[in-house]
Amino acid sequence: RAGTYLWVEVPAGETSEGLASPVLERGVVLPPGSYFGPSGEGYVRIALTPPLDECRRAAAVLESL
Repeated sequence: RAGTYLWVEVPAGETSEGLASPVLERGVVLPPGSYFGPSGEGYVRIALTPPLDECRRAAAVLESL
């Protein structure tokens, strides 16, 4: 079974928006879980719908942080 999104827990001591901001500055949209309601805080949502090369670039950006 598969979905189109991954909900990933942010590192301890980090907020979902705090993690998403530097990623966005590098051209990757990573919606903070808090945008989807209070229970989303502490997570970011990763879409698996872009082409594979864009997913790889986004993964490289996340890894660099």
